[in-house]
Amino acid sequence: MSTKNFSYLFHLYNLFEPYINSDIQILDIYKINDKRRERKIYTTVWFKTVSIPHFLYYYDLFYKKDKTKNRWIKTISDEVKYNFDSIVLAHLIIGDGNYLKDRNIIWLYTNSFDKNGVIILSNIIKENLQIDNKVIHDRKDQYIIIIEKNSLNLTTDLVLPYMHPSMYYKLGLKFESNKGFDYFKILNFI
Repeated sequence: MSTKNFSYLFHLYNLFEPYINSDIQILDIYKINDKRRERKIYTTVWFKTVSIPHFLYYYDLFYKKDKTKNRWIKTISDEVKYNFDSIVLAHLIIGDGNYLKDRNIIWLYTNSFDKNGVIILSNIIKENLQIDNKVIHDRKDQYIIIIEKNSLNLTTDLVLPYMHPSMYYKLGLKFESNKGFDYFKILNFI
């Protein structure tokens, strides 16, 4: 994530701390635009978890072997529906969501999943949370989910208690720091 999301990354770091054996890492990425003779620096922050057998269960929920292409593809198992709730949607929006102000909708960038997986996820969101959404073709073989305007208030009500304040903008909201934020309160929800 970029440094502008450091407070959320730190929040995740605290949640996953029992499964982390290193500090948060900061990496500068240099990009040079030859035409303009510009040099930009992008700073990213990240951490990684340890590898333990318990995590294989989650890997299997999201990856399957494509035998025709002889590679692993990112998909969504039907089994995800048993654990998909407002907390999961909040983190999905935080990680892969974008609020489009002019259309009053939320896009979920599910481009890296196969089409069938995106359709399964769309159905899970509708069945588990009663949120109207649709799958649209983005480009090439990539599909995204749009949370419809008529479900924006419901979505906000369901996920806001689990959203880190630095990510409220992904719901079209502003966090007013003068009102204060109890960091430990958000931990109690999770």
